[in-house]
Amino acid sequence: MYVTHDFTICFDETQYIAQVGGSLSNLLARPNVRASWVAALDDARRLLRPAAAWDTFAIKEFRHERLVLANGTRIGGGPVASVVAGASELAVGVCTVDGAISSRATVLQAEGQRLRAMFLDDLGSWAVDQVRQQLCRGIEAAAKGRGWRASASLSPGESEWSVSEQSVIFGLLDTQPIGVVLTESLVMSPIKSLSLIVGLGPGPLGVEGASNCDFCTIRERCNYRRLRTMQTGEQ
Repeated sequence: MYVTHDFTICFDETQYIAQVGGSLSNLLARPNVRASWVAALDDARRLLRPAAAWDTFAIKEFRHERLVLANGTRIGGGPVASVVAGASELAVGVCTVDGAISSRATVLQAEGQRLRAMFLDDLGSWAVDQVRQQLCRGIEAAAKGRGWRASASLSPGESEWSVSEQSVIFGLLDTQPIGVVLTESLVMSPIKSLSLIVGLGPGPLGVEGASNCDFCTIRERCNYRRLRTMQTGEQ
């Protein structure tokens, strides 16, 4: 298993304004709103602790809409089998930015600093998405180093792939080194965490060059999809 903390998080105010839209640009010209934004940025940069754990598992066979791994684990449902079709291995990962940001946002909310808390919560979500993107690029680079290819990534609960599959992912990975656990209700703690899979193989795969956004059930109304498009040029 691989564990890394080597991620670069960038918060660009222009991109954030474009993502939120509306009158945010004008609101940030107000001293009190600007102060909340700057304070939230300071909090986020101070509290961020990005980390990821991932590993690869040989695929024994594709059985209908599920994969059977060499260790006997069955995983899949929804678009999984079609997206990773042709893969010889499955990369499985969990990433996080730690729980300090969410804890701080809760404290700020209780103190009545609701705007600062909202900004901070948004920044935490934006940060963990950046960690996911960088983790996927790292997995893809490792595959290319072997002369292999990588499929699009998928996360349980973001597409037609059931959130119940979180338990399968956590059964495959030891996430203790990055401080992430799965609760009985299948929610990751810290909340600013994400899990994912990527198919790997020497030949063409089911879906390549797409992002998890393309399979997400809320893609048409997701602010972070628009942010990612501005950051990476994805369509």
